[in-house]
This record gives sequence, structure tokens and C-alpha cells, in this order.
Amino acid sequence: MNLVYIHGASATGDSFNYIRHHLNHPDEIVIEYDSQNGFDHNLNDMKGIVATVDKIVFVCHSLGGIYALHLADAFPKNVLGAVTLSSPYGGAENADYAKYFLPFSRLLRDIGPNSAPMKSASKIRIQHPWLNIVTTRGDSPWIMQPNDGVVTINSMRHRPEMQFEELYINHYEVVMSPKTVDIIKEFVYNIK
Repeated sequence: MNLVYIHGASATGDSFNYIRHHLNHPDEIVIEYDSQNGFDHNLNDMKGIVATVDKIVFVCHSLGGIYALHLADAFPKNVLGAVTLSSPYGGAENADYAKYFLPFSRLLRDIGPNSAPMKSASKIRIQHPWLNIVTTRGDSPWIMQPNDGVVTINSMRHRPEMQFEELYINHYEVVMSPKTVDIIKEFVYNIK
């Protein structure tokens, strides 16, 4: 089994250092990308990385979960499942408005519910065990619905066919939580 880590927007693979240290899994790949390169460009690069890897279990944070969903759809026979952390499967609602204030932000154009990457993700049939850790602690004044400080809880629960685990931590704490490590261990080591 190969653990494939994909970080969130504007982060790096180092965001998984705590989780990787505590999982201590011998076969892992950490994928790096730059959000400003655009979703489709990054996805194509990622496809080149995972195309020849088998028995993949994705461990992804935030936007990384959206990439994993697209990759699992492109290579269904290579994938065993995924654990995603705070992934906004319904998109980041405020991005559809914020992109008008920051028109040069490629990221804002890619993460709104009406963006092409999110619309296509919502049509992908999930074929593998998929768990999203929903983070519920946080409160951004720019987001009107209950949120984890970055994305809404509704967006994290957008795909009812997924499994969910709720943790009362915020969007960024999830990658440094012992509870997160325990959930990932249980999922990874019980996957068939």
C-alpha cells in the first residue's frame, strides 16, 4: 500500500510532517503543487506522478482532497481509498464573490462551487472507501454559515456517500492532531 499525500492550497507537503512521523509508513509519496498554476495544470502533473503507482491510499488536506477525487476517477484500479481532512467538496462559497476583488487569483477562480474543477468533482462517482474528517471549530467573519475558519461544514459534508468523522478543531489544526492520526491509522490499516 502506498500513502499519497496531497496538501491544501497555498501550503506544502511539510504540512503533513506530524502525520507522516506518527504513521511512519514505509511507502509514501508527497505531492507538491502551486495553487497559482491552476487546477488543471496541477492535476495533469499529479496524473504523471500517480499513473504507475498502485494500491494508493490518499491522505489529503483541504483542496488536496479535490485533487484526490479527480485522480481516483482517472486511475480507479490504482486506488484503494482516501482519508481527506477538511476538504470542501462543495467548493468554497466565498471564492465565487472574492474572485471579483482579486481577479488575478487563479486559486479563487478554481475553488468556488461554480468553478469547473468543483462542478466536475461533484459529478465524479466515488468508487472507493472515502472518509472526510469534518473540522467544526473556527469562525470566519467572512463566512455566513458554520465553518472551521476556512470552509463551511456544509461544503465538507457535500458528498453524502462519503464517510465522515467530526473533530472539534479548526482547518489548520487538523494536520497536527493526534485524533487525526488515530482516524487515519484505523482507516488505512482496515482498508481492503
